[in-house]
Amino acid sequence: MARKGGVKYFDPIKITQCGYQSGAQRYPESQPPPEVAAYRNSLVAFSQYYNLCFVASLDTILVHAPIYLDQTLLPPRSTINIASSNTGLRGYIDPGHPHSINHLVVADLGLEELVIAVTDDGDVVAYATRSIRNEINHHGSAYNTPAFHSVIKPYFLRNVGKSAWGVAVHQEARLIAVSCNSTKIHVFAFALGDPSSSSSDEASDHQDVGPDLLDSLGNIEWVHVIKQNEQLLDDRSLNLEIVLEEHQANIPNVVFYNPFQYDRRTGDVFLVSTDINGVTNLWSVQQRSIIVELMPDTSPYLHGWGLACIDPFYARQTKSTCELFGAKRGIFTNKMFTDTTDALPHVPGYESNHFTKRDRMKIAGEAPTNEVIDNDDDEALHDDEDDDEDLELEYSWQEPGADFWPLLNGHNFATGAAELSMPPVTPSPMHATPQTSAIKPQGVKSMTFLILHTTRTDARLLQMLKIHTKDIRPVKAITCRSILDQDVHHMDRYLKRLQRLNTVHHVPELGIVIIGDQMGRVAILTITRRPCNANNDKDKSGSASLDDVGFRVEGFLPFTAQEDAGQRPKTDLLGVAVGPVQGHEREREDLLDEATGVKSRRGIREKGRPWRVMLYYWDHTVLSYEIRR
Repeated sequence: MARKGGVKYFDPIKITQCGYQSGAQRYPESQPPPEVAAYRNSLVAFSQYYNLCFVASLDTILVHAPIYLDQTLLPPRSTINIASSNTGLRGYIDPGHPHSINHLVVADLGLEELVIAVTDDGDVVAYATRSIRNEINHHGSAYNTPAFHSVIKPYFLRNVGKSAWGVAVHQEARLIAVSCNSTKIHVFAFALGDPSSSSSDEASDHQDVGPDLLDSLGNIEWVHVIKQNEQLLDDRSLNLEIVLEEHQANIPNVVFYNPFQYDRRTGDVFLVSTDINGVTNLWSVQQRSIIVELMPDTSPYLHGWGLACIDPFYARQTKSTCELFGAKRGIFTNKMFTDTTDALPHVPGYESNHFTKRDRMKIAGEAPTNEVIDNDDDEALHDDEDDDEDLELEYSWQEPGADFWPLLNGHNFATGAAELSMPPVTPSPMHATPQTSAIKPQGVKSMTFLILHTTRTDARLLQMLKIHTKDIRPVKAITCRSILDQDVHHMDRYLKRLQRLNTVHHVPELGIVIIGDQMGRVAILTITRRPCNANNDKDKSGSASLDDVGFRVEGFLPFTAQEDAGQRPKTDLLGVAVGPVQGHEREREDLLDEATGVKSRRGIREKGRPWRVMLYYWDHTVLSYEIRR
């Protein structure tokens, strides 16, 4: 990767096929496969510290140890029948299996990595991956060791009242947020030490908890925060359950902004949520209030499904519009809105979107065992300059796709000592409602962050300007419509009803976002930025406030050759797991800043290391890949 003064410049990613296991190969007729639930969020996940892959089978977590290099999944090493908070709880999707898992996530809470399952009957159940690894090692480390039923107790167990879907973890603030079909978000705030305590006391608060405490955290007392006792929000010596109530529809996903940093003096944390009506809210958890509400138009395709919050520090710096969006022509843009849909034909593997034609082909011969997408040759993006003129057009607000742009009502924005005047925007159905009209005073340094939001078909990136904790505004939107759209009328009819971009993984050190459509395909995006002036090239922080930001689609999974060979099954995607390749897992010191000894965004490794991506299908077919820069 080319570097200059700490800035991460764009270079194409390399995607390599590692392995393929068909469901029939993994589970022959003599061995019935584990039953899995349909119509859920992602149900597979990798540990970031250990070679463990978790797969949800109804109310059970199957724990696999993938084999290097092809990531083959042998029979599970252990099975965890997840705990229940109560008997007789009712489900929403499948009354016959009310405790089935809706979403499986692996994340850090403090210095403890957890695998968290949220269920159809409203339970939130978490287990420490360290305890799972230790239990497996106790029973034998050989791959052929028979599977056993785990007896470890949950790290955390609560119920949120109705079917639970979205789950997010703030590592440093010790928060777990869970959304459910009551249209509420429950934020569980674990007690912290006194912020005025000595450094030795604070250090002890960051130590790994022991087995006895792990077994008791699910049963500790929780204080429910209501309007009458909101002053308790400032008291992090208590275990608080905070409820956020503003959505009017089910909330499939939530995400915290910057989960690696937390200022105990201010105590504020930002949470983003999206619902199936397409409403996306940015919350102040401390204030229990919405800072920005993004409203959709009435299109049935704008259901909110996936989210990621991204620090521009991890965006790859580019030198041209071509690098910024992945195409030189056909990009409709102005200062406030960009539509990159016409860049899709430039992406390797885009033609495999035409699944209908390829499905009718008669495939002969053996499937390839190794395929690489290498985007080093960018010639496809640079057409002959004698062709049509570069389409850097002022976007017409009547054009398709403009419906997502937020209404800013002519607010003025400033960067450093200079003030940028934003012209009034013609009202459009998708608008932002800031909860304050305060204007940033001159000379106060602003900060930006990015929200990536997915609907049933589209991916959108919002550039947010933070003036202060109560004044955060959207300033630019980048959209790619029908990013994984396919014609599947020849396949099982129910598959089309599963069209939703409900899986989103952000890999900061690679600068990528991985988006999965439950219909069975995945897109890999690089988040990009271009300095707004030459002086920004000298900004070592990489987070200049109003740089041009964007994303470019770098590849699709499965590969075209895999689709031609019939390796992609004609069924839905159970989930996508993302994590470092074996031998490159995270270490505890990755979380610490060398100078200060505290966690920071630069605690994420920046040196190149390979990451593995696993596509797991409903019939237990597995496709695995390696991604690196």
